[in-house]
Amino acid sequence: MIKVAITGGIGTGKTTILSMFADKGIPVFNSDEIAREIMNTNPLLKNEIITAFGNKAYDKNKLNKKYLSNVVFNNETLLKKINSIVHPYVANELNSWIKKQDSKYIMYESAIIFENQGEGFFDKIICVTAPEDDIISRVMERNNFSKDKIKSIINKQLPNEVKTQKSDYVIENVDISKLSDRVLEIHNNIIDSN
Repeated sequence: MIKVAITGGIGTGKTTILSMFADKGIPVFNSDEIAREIMNTNPLLKNEIITAFGNKAYDKNKLNKKYLSNVVFNNETLLKKINSIVHPYVANELNSWIKKQDSKYIMYESAIIFENQGEGFFDKIICVTAPEDDIISRVMERNNFSKDKIKSIINKQLPNEVKTQKSDYVIENVDISKLSDRVLEIHNNIIDSN
């Protein structure tokens, strides 16, 4: 089974494209969704987060996303810390999930494949890019972040030029009408390479 990662910066449209692969019957794993779920349900992980970030990390036994976001996005060391705590739990979930799949290939979505040095685990990598203005408007609408906060997040991420050079495929999310053709092209290429 071929393991394919889909990556790209915040607001580039990774989840939209992931759902297009899912519509083709490909099993998909959204690392952000899984991370949010296990950060709320896994008692060992919750304890590690509370130990590292204090009791404010949870409010009424639910992850306090706003608090954690404000703490980690303004501090590179703490951002790496939260990723180093959560990543092994997500990796365990991924490995368990992969064992249950029966498909030509699977898709794994994460914005930080390269930042976590995870590219060696995958056979193929797809990078999604989008114009910065589109990213800003999407994230402002979706997350209710200020323009400055979004730009700060973008500036802290690995540049798209680096991600695209390290990727097997690039999807430029500029024209929604062309996305499904590009997804089909990549899908067929991966199937044919098996």
